[in-house]
Amino acid sequence: MQNPRYALLHGRHAVALCHDVRGLYGDAAPPPRVRHELRGCEPRGELARAVTQAIVEGTAPLGTLDVATHDAAWRLTAVRVLGARGDVVTVESAGPPRRLHDAQGAVPCGNLVRVSPEPPEELTHGRVTFLGCSPRGALRDVLDAGATGFDPVRYEVLDRAGGAQHEAEAGRVTAVGPSRFHRGLLDLTLAFPRTGLIPPGTREVWDLFHRHRTPPGPGTWRRFTGPARAAWLRQAARRSHDLPEPAPGATYEIDGRDVTDAQALVCAVTEAVHGPGLAYPFDTPRALGAELSGRTLVWHHADVARACLGVTPLLAEPRPATFQEWVDGLRAAGVRVVLD
Repeated sequence: MQNPRYALLHGRHAVALCHDVRGLYGDAAPPPRVRHELRGCEPRGELARAVTQAIVEGTAPLGTLDVATHDAAWRLTAVRVLGARGDVVTVESAGPPRRLHDAQGAVPCGNLVRVSPEPPEELTHGRVTFLGCSPRGALRDVLDAGATGFDPVRYEVLDRAGGAQHEAEAGRVTAVGPSRFHRGLLDLTLAFPRTGLIPPGTREVWDLFHRHRTPPGPGTWRRFTGPARAAWLRQAARRSHDLPEPAPGATYEIDGRDVTDAQALVCAVTEAVHGPGLAYPFDTPRALGAELSGRTLVWHHADVARACLGVTPLLAEPRPATFQEWVDGLRAAGVRVVLD
């Protein structure tokens, strides 16, 4: 198949290459709240504080909680402590726990036991159909045998060269039929997790970079916000290997009217230095300052970034740098920063 846009994988092997997809792009559902009991637990630090608050007030926010059981370490996110009795602490988190490789700093507990029931699949999964697919390997063998079901698979979004630019869980194949728009190929419908849907703006970014190795128009990144801007930065950074060193003593100017986060700043600066569709693969004052050391950066409309950068530190980890930290970090690295 020439120029497939998607691949379905079982284990490490591609079991289908597909031209298009329907239903993948939309507003993702939030992870379901899941209740667990921490049994044989020794509350300490923030967990001990939250347990005390929950006993008095009935519930207490905690945030991220790492737990070490007898056989593994786990991370729960967006945690609330609901109560405690003896050595059992009841907590609620966003989605199931994620396994950790390092138990350092984790709260020791005997067991982590889920006590809320699994929600029915119709509430957690929707239908996503990969269009114009060419099955291969294990999937082709199953279909040739007359079966329609298949084990859960993963999917990849492919770039212009056929490399994977995004990969995630896709779910079980639930239906197979002839493709309406791709002669001789199949459409494969999957029970897809609603939490895994991709924002539509991200598809626009992927399509743009798929059509152009490097989008030619200056300032194209400005029309993307949120997850789409993050996708733009990732795509641009993938195409920015071995950028030439900026000219010694050069002066670069950026229009800061859309510099509302660190990603926008990196896009604006890289475009000013190297042209459109490129981005440095880092977003810290020290790293960007090291790249521009000995040069001058004229930052027009800096008041926008002053009002926006780093003002919601509790919503991100690690904490984003503030405007003043960006300016101080660039200057400390040897960049002459002129604010306009």
